[in-house]
Amino acid sequence: MGLSVGGYRLAVANHKKTKKPRKPQHHLPKVGTPQNDAYRLKRSREDVVDFGLMHPGNGMLTKIIGILAVLFVAAMLVSFIFLT
Repeated sequence: MGLSVGGYRLAVANHKKTKKPRKPQHHLPKVGTPQNDAYRLKRSREDVVDFGLMHPGNGMLTKIIGILAVLFVAAMLVSFIFLT
């Protein structure tokens, strides 16, 4: 099995075996239904709570980034004081 181009046979990869499995799809409710209203309310509340933050479970990375940011600001303040 292969593709013939200009008299030459080209190999064709079997995409079904090599393809990564997809993430499960979450189907959205129809617009204007009570389920849609509940879904939108839930998502908007999650967006307000998670605004600018990473998802829970990445606590260690968040702490490291926070500590580095505080150290950077402190170094900037100290260097500003010594330079003026």
